[in-house]
Amino acid sequence: MLASAALLAALLAAQPPLFERGAEAFAAGEFAQAEKLLAQAVKQQPRSFEARFLLGATLVQLNRTEAAIEQLRAAHQLNPRHPDALKLLAAQYMTKRDFPSAIALLKPAVAAPAADEEMYLLLVEAALTAGDTEGSFALSQQAVKRFPNSPQVNCWMGFQLQFSGRYDEARAFLEKALRVAPDYPATYYLLADVLLKQQKLSEAVPHFRKAIEMSPGDVEARIGLGQALAGLDRLPEAARELEQAARLAPDEPRVHFQLSRVYFRLGDERRAEQEAELSAKLRPAVVPLLTEVPSALRSAGPK
Repeated sequence: MLASAALLAALLAAQPPLFERGAEAFAAGEFAQAEKLLAQAVKQQPRSFEARFLLGATLVQLNRTEAAIEQLRAAHQLNPRHPDALKLLAAQYMTKRDFPSAIALLKPAVAAPAADEEMYLLLVEAALTAGDTEGSFALSQQAVKRFPNSPQVNCWMGFQLQFSGRYDEARAFLEKALRVAPDYPATYYLLADVLLKQQKLSEAVPHFRKAIEMSPGDVEARIGLGQALAGLDRLPEAARELEQAARLAPDEPRVHFQLSRVYFRLGDERRAEQEAELSAKLRPAVVPLLTEVPSALRSAGPK
């Protein structure tokens, strides 16, 4: 969704020098400088789609969500048919958890013949995170018909099927995603999670390990690996994986809950009690939805 080299070249064509300098700063990763230059370009040409879009993309890089939305909304109004502006705006709405705005923006877009895979993925995620599980699943079914060889779409189908215990169907989609794109990290975590739920622990372990190898910061994969190893009575290994997860995400209550269980089984009651107390202290006031999108699959918002 961010400006590619080809898109930057197209935006630069026949633009005034101020915009060119801002675009060059963006391409070099100098986002603070790019913001200054592009803000001046927008002031000079308030109806320039190119300047507003690239300023919005710059503000995304600076984690200035509200300011990015302002510029991207203006860019979208100037050029409603531009897919990158639409998708980047939708992603920013999702970052601030304004799912109704994201859905309202994306629904007409996916109804158009030119709708692309990324528009579907954003809408599927927005609908599910907003609590519309039925609508999200229906969109996933539409998406898999249009993009049958997309690893992301197949992963979403697998992720959603496992909610209703349709594990074998879920595995079929996830295994297809793995065949199509063995370098897509989310597949390994999602397949391992289904195997864990089926109590196929020995099969789950190598998939969790591959997910961690590909995404070392994936705390959810480390929690799953810890659970699988504990289920196989490989308790010291489980403790090591969960301790690493705790170092990566010290405020994640699920890590400390699983650690408390492993320490108890290892006979370390003192540490088990400490971890249980910490888990209870960190537990959110609002219980997360069962349909919470795992970080490996999430396209927008905090990872």
